[in-house]
Amino acid sequence: MRKLLGRVAIFLLVLYSMQIAGEWWTMNLKMERFIRQVQAGTPIETDNREVPVLMEGETYLGAPGDIPLTFEALNLPITIVVGGHSGVVVDTRRVVESSGLESWEKNITKYWRNNWRERYDVVLMLRVKGSTEEQATQAVEKAESLLGKRYDYLFNRTENWIYCSEVPWVAWREVGYDLNYDGFQTTPNDILVSPKTEIVYLRVTDEDGNSQEYYLP
Repeated sequence: MRKLLGRVAIFLLVLYSMQIAGEWWTMNLKMERFIRQVQAGTPIETDNREVPVLMEGETYLGAPGDIPLTFEALNLPITIVVGGHSGVVVDTRRVVESSGLESWEKNITKYWRNNWRERYDVVLMLRVKGSTEEQATQAVEKAESLLGKRYDYLFNRTENWIYCSEVPWVAWREVGYDLNYDGFQTTPNDILVSPKTEIVYLRVTDEDGNSQEYYLP
């Protein structure tokens, strides 16, 4: 019996590892395609937002409803398995985010500064494909309804407690877009892999600290 359970555990671990590898392959492919898209000047699929993705000289990123995402997490294993951090853009000043890395009283869903352009070395801004301005506004309203909820360390699929990538998942599910493609907990990797999102901004920084931004004006 122990041998059987051991084999099942190994089999499940292999399957999970293959899923993670597939996610990273898909994510890298999606980013490479976006870079080629920028270089070719090909428009994004959803280009109807009044607020630009960025403005030169400003630190804000994204239009209302857009989803900022970074791979930077607490440690490398977490980064590999689930990704880093995400939220929902409210406006040029604020992003709704949930973090569990502060003191207990601060580990709630709250407004953070919209300074992702300078906060992380690797930053993506995602947009829900085919979504309208009205839907983006509704998604923002749903994200704001989560303000004050405690960070969910158990990563449950309820709205009682909220973890970071659950914010965009819950917000956009409200208007008919389920960004979770595998049916389990919604990770930042899930949101990037989702065929329902498109990249509208990418910033990467090399080992020497040199940054490169990719976006379509």
